Amino acid sequence: MLKVQLIPWERWLFLHLGELNPDGTLRFRKALVIVARQNGKTLVAAILAAFFLYVDSVRWAQIVNPRDFVIVGAAQKLDIAMKPWTQVRQWGGPDDLKVGIAYDRVALLQAGTRMPRMVNGETELVTLEGSVYRPRTFEGARGYSSARLILDELRQQYDYEGWSAIEKSATAMFDSMLLAFSNAGTYRSVVLKDVREIAHESVEDPDAEWFLAEWSAEPDAPLDDPRAFAQANPSAGYLPGMTIEGLMRTARNAKNKSLERIEVLCQWVTQNVEPYIEPVDWKDLQVAPSKVKVPKGARTVWAVDTSADRSTTWVAAAVETEDGKPLVTVRTKRAGIVWAVEYLKALAEESGHREVALQAQGCPVIELIPLLKDAGLTVHEMDRPTCAIATGQLHDRVMRDRALVLTEQPDVDLAIEGGLATQYAENRLWSREKSKPVDIAGVCAETWALYALVNLEPEAKADPPPPPRAAVLQSSAHDGPSEESLLSTAF
Repeated sequence: MLKVQLIPWERWLFLHLGELNPDGTLRFRKALVIVARQNGKTLVAAILAAFFLYVDSVRWAQIVNPRDFVIVGAAQKLDIAMKPWTQVRQWGGPDDLKVGIAYDRVALLQAGTRMPRMVNGETELVTLEGSVYRPRTFEGARGYSSARLILDELRQQYDYEGWSAIEKSATAMFDSMLLAFSNAGTYRSVVLKDVREIAHESVEDPDAEWFLAEWSAEPDAPLDDPRAFAQANPSAGYLPGMTIEGLMRTARNAKNKSLERIEVLCQWVTQNVEPYIEPVDWKDLQVAPSKVKVPKGARTVWAVDTSADRSTTWVAAAVETEDGKPLVTVRTKRAGIVWAVEYLKALAEESGHREVALQAQGCPVIELIPLLKDAGLTVHEMDRPTCAIATGQLHDRVMRDRALVLTEQPDVDLAIEGGLATQYAENRLWSREKSKPVDIAGVCAETWALYALVNLEPEAKADPPPPPRAAVLQSSAHDGPSEESLLSTAF
């Protein structure tokens, strides 16, 4: 009906995920599917969501009213959850989309679907019987009692507070199912780790509620083993342009090897020395530059930092976007140090923003302070305690609050992967020395720029000088010519 040609792993998955008990109920109430990225998880999720919405929703109509059959598709970010929903809308939505191609439209499904709703933050697709499919964030998924809950990237559930509520919401109804997709995780992916272990332990139990399907490379497989890539990428050789050779070439050229192991080989990466900021969390905050909207004239703070060996200097910027979140990005990096003065001066003259933040203690960049001031720039000199506070604030915005906007920058991403922090009093401070051979000066510059933007006030503009007093016409007491000579008059 959907005119989708399944490839072997997808067909296997649908057949076994949908196994039934003798009474017709689902054999599995919870399911975990682990497979590397770019293998078609979005299409798999869309096919399942369409089946749930148009078929499963009326299978037990005498027990569960279709109007109570709610499908929630959830992810860490709403745009990820929207992808399968958009595909289902292309199949069944009766509205004329301006995207997609002809065979995406399925007349039979369109005839049974109401107009999609996308107003006031509420997005949903509803059938004529009343069953509904809603895309939500993980946080938003906690408020619904769902007949089917489809989660993407379970590895991003870092604690049980959110997971417990989500799990309960998906198991409260008759014949319900919780389905989670993910690739491998890190030491912080506690929910995925525990769920995977539970599923493995019950694999021989005929009454187990967990279904587990995993495509992953062996834990010790190297990045030059074609068999490892085949194990984790069952779509290779089937999807256009996806080959084992291509995957290996990309991994070989990637600077972030840990991320490749997680996302392409589905290997769990455990490190003896953990980076201060988890690379996966950093990557999750990245958006396409075209989606970044910055108000015209928004205050911008520049920052500068130099690598520990004085070889390279980095210039970064921080500015607030239209949605109120700060954006940090590296503007440039070059060999040497002194060039940064003229570069920052040019940025200031072009933009009108003259604030520059830097670490003012114990690092090579301090030699720029008098030069920047002589150039007429406002210099925010940050001592080591302040830099430690700034380091902690960046960590919290990425790892806890998700309150930061980033764009993909390979050099900075590599620095995050290898970036270590040292203890400073009760805080943590970026350590260029401990992070070697990785140069984290770009991350340091972004950290100082962010702190100055959020916490420091711009230099107050000097009051303009008062206007001169108005001229007053005064008349002389003498009606005739003066008897005094200019030669004798004192001024």
